[in-house]
Amino acid sequence: MEISFIIIELLVTVFIFLLAGIEEKFASNKWRLVYATPFFILIIMTIVSGFSIYYTGLYIAALVCMVSLFAGKKNVKRTLAGAGIICVAISFAFVLVIPERRKHAYLDDFEKAFTIMQEHYVLDREKGIDFSALYKKYHPLFQEVDKTQDHVENYKLWQRYTGEFYDGHVGYQMKREDLFLDALMKSYGNDYGLSLIRLSSGEYAAVNVEGYENSYNVTNDEKDDMGIYRIKNEFLSETADCDRLTLKNAGIKNGTIITKWNGKPIDEYFGELSYYFEQYPVRENEEFYQPVYVAGIGMGMNYGETCVPADEDNNASPSAEITFINDDGIEETVTALSLCAYFPRMYDTINRLDAGTNISNLEWQEIDEETVMMRISEMAYDQETYNGADYTEMTDELRKQVLDYKAKGIKNIVIDLRSNGGGSPYFVEGVACLFAPEGEHSVYYSAVINEDTASFERDEDGMYKKGHLFTYQGENLWADGKIILLVNNHCVSAGDDMTYVMGDFPNVKVMGTTRSNSSCQTVKVVELSSSSISFSAVPNLLPSGEVAIDTYTDHVGRTPFDEKIPMTTELISGIFDKGDDYILQYVVDSFTDYEKGDNT
Repeated sequence: MEISFIIIELLVTVFIFLLAGIEEKFASNKWRLVYATPFFILIIMTIVSGFSIYYTGLYIAALVCMVSLFAGKKNVKRTLAGAGIICVAISFAFVLVIPERRKHAYLDDFEKAFTIMQEHYVLDREKGIDFSALYKKYHPLFQEVDKTQDHVENYKLWQRYTGEFYDGHVGYQMKREDLFLDALMKSYGNDYGLSLIRLSSGEYAAVNVEGYENSYNVTNDEKDDMGIYRIKNEFLSETADCDRLTLKNAGIKNGTIITKWNGKPIDEYFGELSYYFEQYPVRENEEFYQPVYVAGIGMGMNYGETCVPADEDNNASPSAEITFINDDGIEETVTALSLCAYFPRMYDTINRLDAGTNISNLEWQEIDEETVMMRISEMAYDQETYNGADYTEMTDELRKQVLDYKAKGIKNIVIDLRSNGGGSPYFVEGVACLFAPEGEHSVYYSAVINEDTASFERDEDGMYKKGHLFTYQGENLWADGKIILLVNNHCVSAGDDMTYVMGDFPNVKVMGTTRSNSSCQTVKVVELSSSSISFSAVPNLLPSGEVAIDTYTDHVGRTPFDEKIPMTTELISGIFDKGDDYILQYVVDSFTDYEKGDNT
């Protein structure tokens, strides 16, 4: 918007340059209004966009035009107006050419994204979305952040807005990596040396505790796989190095039961968590991750508030009071000072809990004499295949591998779908057909689109009208064997698709620490001036006519799920002390007592 104001002021200043000659022929006191116009434009621009040092040229130009009003000679007026033109051009260059000095169109981005989503988001009824209420709630907030140009508050606001949809396909991405990383570092509180997780017993335990060999360490750059270490130093407190072993010295380790945080029960903080780093469409999954976010809240500080030592006028450091059960079974409290921003440890914790086996996509691993594991981290075979629907080459290759393992006496297959980011639905069918019972299987119907309105048609009951039916033929190659799909909240989109398609096969069991994400519509990405936003834009329909897989207003997962892997101190120790893939091993061990659940 500020570019429009600058262009208008530039045109007016050019006119004032020409006016010096016009005035001599057509004298009038009304010309004074023209000389004052840049000043009035500037007032309006400041009200709308706020003050900026990069608009200095505009301020000078407005002043010069006012002064030229009192100049008697044509040449003097033109010289002053010419200087004004140069000043406006300099400001225009700052705003247009130098990205870091450009005012971000935060409000325009919101209005564009909102308008497009209102027209094309396909789960508004299923999710209970009231767009009018959302606009009334968020427009004033984006209006304010547009004035302040606070990229951190803008990020938080988008996370709140996208979180309203409970849809793993609704997401926000900033274009400038430096601003994005800075916003992440400043949006999740301070690092007090640990993360928190809820045990299956209902208690809360410390995980990823500072100072232990396999846990995240504020002095270790190698584990910052997001590249946070590049900007981390400014967030480190001056005393971080000597304070980082506070928890370890107090006796807190991975698995220690934490009873209170800053004197409050941990679950009392959950209502304060107004946004998350990720989408949790399934309420049960959301509840699993909530304690992780609480661990960044400092004493007397709000959720997300982050103290940056470099920005502070004093050396005061925030702290957290952590109450725990010591080795003698006695409740004890320790004060932990901030070590850094909490985001790197938080991200590392979530990644350790959810990352799948670190091998190539579609790679196999022999676990023991009876069990193999196939890793599927994305639903893609190669780029050429991904752009089409023919996965015959992949299916033929997998068929040979499956039959080879069957001939070797392998009885069990684990398909690791953890952190599967999705991809092509044809990939899913290309894998599922090998294990499906023989015969034709229906997958989804497409929805009927109205070409005139570019929207999908609903019937009188509010259901989308069904179009083309997608099917595939099952081969049942593993009829005498057992299969476990290993999923979690990061198993999304086509990962949800595979969970849905294969989860009901008679010899397939679905397990995980959390359910799959439950987001399965086709995605549209909208490019904004300083960011991009994605959302569900094309519905996939079940044979019943219901939208496939995505959660409704009850936020209950709709993909098959047979067994939740218990969160125990043994699991915590395996991951955060030993660095083992305890979750995978738990699944492998469960084949000895395999019993398919009821998919509830």
